Amino acid sequence: MTGAALLSLGPLALTGVAGIAAMAMAPVAPLRAIRGTTATLMAAALALVALRAGAAPAPAYALLADDALARLGAALALLAGLGILAFVRDEDGAREGPALVALATSGGVALAGATNGAALILGLEITTLAMVALTLMPRSAPAAEAGYKLFLMGGVSAATLLLGAAFAFAGSGSLALADWGGSGGLAAVGGALLLAGLAFKFSLAPFHMWVPDLFSGAPASASALAGALSKVATGVALLRLAEVAPGGAVWALGLGAAGAAAALLGNIVAIRQESLARMLGYSTIAHSGYLAMILAAGGPLAGEATLVYLAAYAPAVVAALCVASALGGVSRTELRGLVRRQPLAGFALGLALLSMVGLPPAVGFIGKVYLFSALAAAEAWALLAAAAVGAAVAFYYYLRFGIAALAAPEGEETAPAPALSVGARLTLAVAVALIVLPGLYPEPLLALAGAAAP
Repeated sequence: MTGAALLSLGPLALTGVAGIAAMAMAPVAPLRAIRGTTATLMAAALALVALRAGAAPAPAYALLADDALARLGAALALLAGLGILAFVRDEDGAREGPALVALATSGGVALAGATNGAALILGLEITTLAMVALTLMPRSAPAAEAGYKLFLMGGVSAATLLLGAAFAFAGSGSLALADWGGSGGLAAVGGALLLAGLAFKFSLAPFHMWVPDLFSGAPASASALAGALSKVATGVALLRLAEVAPGGAVWALGLGAAGAAAALLGNIVAIRQESLARMLGYSTIAHSGYLAMILAAGGPLAGEATLVYLAAYAPAVVAALCVASALGGVSRTELRGLVRRQPLAGFALGLALLSMVGLPPAVGFIGKVYLFSALAAAEAWALLAAAAVGAAVAFYYYLRFGIAALAAPEGEETAPAPALSVGARLTLAVAVALIVLPGLYPEPLLALAGAAAP
């Protein structure tokens, strides 16, 4: 194996070692030391990805690619994992949180480069199982309910993915994703089953039922795994599969219908939510729908638009959930005066919501421009209409929560000022920078996305 090949596997290896080291330290070390060790190894993996950004791809493996798309996906997954580490807690004395975050991140890194059905399924399940364990750490009734739903539906989706891969292999004679684009009955059944399994991982309707309970009942770190890390990695995997469209028309039709349903349902139901965490849960369903519609429509901008949207959405949802973790389960009215009680938390939450709704100067504005541009370029007018209606509805409820966080308190403050750790402050500062700087100067992000798009 050449030196370039070893370096290409370095980020995955370092992230896996981070998970193993954190698990070994959990019985004997305090959470701060475990989190520091894990963050150091994951930061080294991110630095290695950055150093190899312009390098020629290493020789192709049977399971993983080392192209620009894999590197950008790995970088986004590692950034999300590092941000989540900052607000993972020792629930009920358990200190396995950092290990679970690192293992989920290793699954995301593998998924970003997956070019084979085996790597695709293993990456997805490593991420999902770590998410289930992190969800159950508080051992409370809401966490148990969320974990049960995630585990049960995750098992069904894993079986569906395996069966879809079996049909795709039977039709093509290969486990390489690039060979799954054939036509015929076996390919159509395989594509439909693969899409159903991935729709659960991507929280698309009608496989979204577990998401609101996860966001409201599980620790915020588990919600961030589902809302940011898993979404980035699964989005990259869907982008690779969309290039070959397993099952032909079945893939595009199913993905477009699920995406439109998720965008409309997620936004409409989010209007009624008064809980910050539950609103974020429904909104993440809607954002999955936007991404699915881009991929279903195809067209010349599909790849670049998907990557720009993922890069714009991930820091916003990590920042919002970091604040939600510090506040606990709060309602919209309890957010009033947050910017006065804790300026960094209030400003970061307001900016994150501004980015998710798609207003300048946040980078979410660039993501929304690419969303509508990609659908228009592909002449997918029905999907464009669904995206426009969803975005208009989202404008209302995002601004309700954003205005509450920035408004002056009425009478007695109903929620105490959140206690932010040093790591949480650093995460919020980095997230704010990743939201504002690409929004003001998007050229580097657009160049990265353009180079990585297939």
